Amino acid sequence: MLSENDISGIARRLTAALSPLAVGIFGSYAIGSAKARSDLDLFVIQETQQRRAVRSRAVHRLLFGTLYRVDAQVFTPREFEDTVYEFQSFTWIIVRQARLYHWTKDAERLVPSLVPRALASKDYLCPAQNGRSQHDNYRGLADEFRLAM
Repeated sequence: MLSENDISGIARRLTAALSPLAVGIFGSYAIGSAKARSDLDLFVIQETQQRRAVRSRAVHRLLFGTLYRVDAQVFTPREFEDTVYEFQSFTWIIVRQARLYHWTKDAERLVPSLVPRALASKDYLCPAQNGRSQHDNYRGLADEFRLAM
């Protein structure tokens, strides 16, 4: 079974190579029901013009050699947001289960459906390059979100 350090390491590898807006997990690891044979369901959101198949292959190449089963989904912000409010759509489910490991200021604007999950995931976010946690870079985000509700 994957440890929290294993998952953080995978997220750091993807973040370093792809410079995505967001990286997170969903499914059994995100909701705390993973078993020894569970795969890791992860998602990447990045701004790109590449076709979905090309993006997916790039992520799977980066994860080659990982000793765990990983199912990776790669979205553009628009692809993610277009279906997120459709009941039982794939992204609708992700938004409700997501645990984020990488989150950028641009993600806040381009993927607003994940803002509440970013706030809930503050303890899992990998350190930003400036040495501060990504959560520290978003002081006041919780207050702004509450005001918008």
